[in-house]
Amino acid sequence: MTATLHSEFLEQAVKSPDATAVYSDAGVLTYGELNERSRELAEQLAAAGAAPGVPVGICVERTPDLLVGILAALRTGACYLPLDPNYPADRLTFMVRDSGARLLLTTPASRAACPPGPTVVVLGDAVTTEPGARPVPVVPEDTAYVIYTSGSTGRPKGVAVRHGGCTAMLAELDRVLEGCDLSGISAASSVCFDMSVMEIFNALCRGGAVVLVESAVHLAESRYADRITHLNVVPSVMNGLLDAGALPPNVRSVVFGGEALRRKLVDRTYRETGAERVFNAYGPTEGTVFCSFGPVPADGTGEPTIGPPTTRVYVLDEQLRQVPAGASGELYLGGPGLAHGYVNRPGTTAERFLPDPFRSGERMYRTGDVVEFTDGGELRFLGRTDHQVKLRGYRIELEEVEARLTACPEVREAAAVVRGNRLVGYVVPAAEGAAPDRPRLDAALQSAVTGRLAVELPDYMVPATLVLLPALPIGPGGKLDRNALPEPPAAGADGPLTAASTPTEVALSEIWGQLLGLEPSAIDVQSAFYDLGGDSLLLVRLARLMTRRFERRVRVPDLFSFRDISSLARWLDDESGATPEVVRSARERAGTRRAALRGRGTAGR
Repeated sequence: MTATLHSEFLEQAVKSPDATAVYSDAGVLTYGELNERSRELAEQLAAAGAAPGVPVGICVERTPDLLVGILAALRTGACYLPLDPNYPADRLTFMVRDSGARLLLTTPASRAACPPGPTVVVLGDAVTTEPGARPVPVVPEDTAYVIYTSGSTGRPKGVAVRHGGCTAMLAELDRVLEGCDLSGISAASSVCFDMSVMEIFNALCRGGAVVLVESAVHLAESRYADRITHLNVVPSVMNGLLDAGALPPNVRSVVFGGEALRRKLVDRTYRETGAERVFNAYGPTEGTVFCSFGPVPADGTGEPTIGPPTTRVYVLDEQLRQVPAGASGELYLGGPGLAHGYVNRPGTTAERFLPDPFRSGERMYRTGDVVEFTDGGELRFLGRTDHQVKLRGYRIELEEVEARLTACPEVREAAAVVRGNRLVGYVVPAAEGAAPDRPRLDAALQSAVTGRLAVELPDYMVPATLVLLPALPIGPGGKLDRNALPEPPAAGADGPLTAASTPTEVALSEIWGQLLGLEPSAIDVQSAFYDLGGDSLLLVRLARLMTRRFERRVRVPDLFSFRDISSLARWLDDESGATPEVVRSARERAGTRRAALRGRGTAGR
């Protein structure tokens, strides 16, 4: 059998059909069941036109059906295009049209989120497969998946990743993770983020189980959390889980990725969990999940590196000459993990995938990351050559956010930066005379602008805070000076405060103040949690503190619906738990802001 992303899963299914393949609160599947269901669906997809070179959109919620769909698409020889049902409709429509997907797989629950155009196959619909409609063999050069990443031009770009790169990645995982207990691997990352490939297939191709959860924020609430032995996680998410005491109890190994890892968190992980081994992984989607990966020992003292290379890498100067260890340069990738390039972007592909000057006839990828080799042969990350940032593992081109902000009729100029765990937008209003004399917040403008962006961008790209400025700061060269952008003013600083007026509101203000480092009396009960500096990771701790304080179970999903102290207090005070009127009004207010409260630590680059 030709080695492909899914071929070793098929071998495992034959070898151990009764072993559990997927644990999920929505259902549990054995290898035999997952194999049979994906085989039947593959025949259905093949009859509908799935074949090598054909992208199949997968618009499915996070249930075992998601894995059935991905495997079925791969078994036809097609590549899968992950489509998060929670993404804005415009974004999904663009991804489908740009990729050329003519076939889309979904479920009754996610059918309404599917963009128009492709033929839609709904899981569970009774379909008679045409005789002879059988999947065809797949070869390593075929595309396994297409993942869309943020684009500096204001449009996302699709990265086409080969089966050969995926099998090379899995082989490196075998080498680096040898001896780790991989019997239960958490799958908390969005399938639009390539860490999901490592989570899903490192389990299914090695006989382990995928423990599928909605997001990292929901890990502690999974009934199968105790099955998780191996965790892939973004550093900021891990900090939130540790703060909340919400880490699965039987984790024995942890892989960090998606953000800079600090020694303080490594020490804390060894000290506060049962983890025996900690690793750090780095890599862009264009290099198939990771290109460096190594252990971070418990007895280390310096800041962690991003590990030794797991593929061919070069650290080059501006003339594409290799620099010595200890000297900084731009990182270029080669080897079997290189993606085909960008879908329908020949110009951008040519700019980023260059001829390898050291190997005739081969290519290398220009990452834009500045690194240096240590004397020990590991890579140390130093920064970027452009304005790409990482926020809880997601790769964001600030230029794309700024282009969308500037396109809003209310905005004349815009800039964006990441501060802590928040994406902050800075805007100069378009209306004559509307520019403030100093930085300030404007709830009405924030609502109007984020409402527009929420239908265009994934939630992690919608600024959680919008700051009005009289003008953007300009440096000596006439360009935006991002370093001169001011800290956002405190919420409520420019208007009257709606103070807590009931015992429940007072108690909630105390809890919020404890979490956010604020004086309870200074908290406006109509301000959203994220407006005051909160984030989705703090919601885990908030849910636990509220459960203890009010002796009533409060779940993270409850906090997605009730965004401020006022609505939370009414919900808590209602005897039945939540009247339809309260729930409805709270969700309407959450509407376009829900993006800022969703679990962002789990997603794509």
